[in-house]
Amino acid sequence: MHKIGLLGGTFDPVHNGHLQLGEKVLEKFNLDKIVFIPAAHPPHKNGTVVVDVEHRLEMLRLAIGDMHRLELSRIEVSRDTASYTFDTIQQLSRDSGYRAHYHFIIGYDALSEIETWYRWKDLLSTTNFIVAVRSGFSLKQILQLLERNGFSPDKGNEERWIGEQNCNEVLFLAGEIVDISSTDIRFRIASDKTWSDLVPSAVADYINLHRLYRS
Repeated sequence: MHKIGLLGGTFDPVHNGHLQLGEKVLEKFNLDKIVFIPAAHPPHKNGTVVVDVEHRLEMLRLAIGDMHRLELSRIEVSRDTASYTFDTIQQLSRDSGYRAHYHFIIGYDALSEIETWYRWKDLLSTTNFIVAVRSGFSLKQILQLLERNGFSPDKGNEERWIGEQNCNEVLFLAGEIVDISSTDIRFRIASDKTWSDLVPSAVADYINLHRLYRS
């Protein structure tokens, strides 16, 4: 059974941190590939305007290039409504004939808010997670969340927690991810500050060509 990582987001724009995260996850957890899933209508952006999805898709294509273990999916782009993680993972599982073993890659901050997500109880009880934790962050809040939702640490491995209901797992990737923010990149572009070294060169060229994120 293939082990596949799912990395969702707006990717507005995709940056070096996204690619580094994908590469680290592949390396540490021995996954077969990472699938990037841009959201067309992200439910947690609270009305924030994002660049047109076709621009974001093209930037992702350019960023991935010929990296054969990184892929791009349009599964959420075709939807006319908000993109929900639970629905996406269910659809991917059906489409694969339940022959793929998926891990949803998520940041520490996002996981700490998962109890506000659509069908979060079902998501937590059925989904495998890989949690990216930046250096210096305490895991206390996340571990409390897992404990109250029926997870316990794997014996002898505190970086792996197991769900009591379906034996799904939560894995931790700590301290290895560069701190880059799409929000900061957009601000830097709009403010004429240095930014191009934070994204792949092909993405920087695309942003300049189409004058994205400029005031």
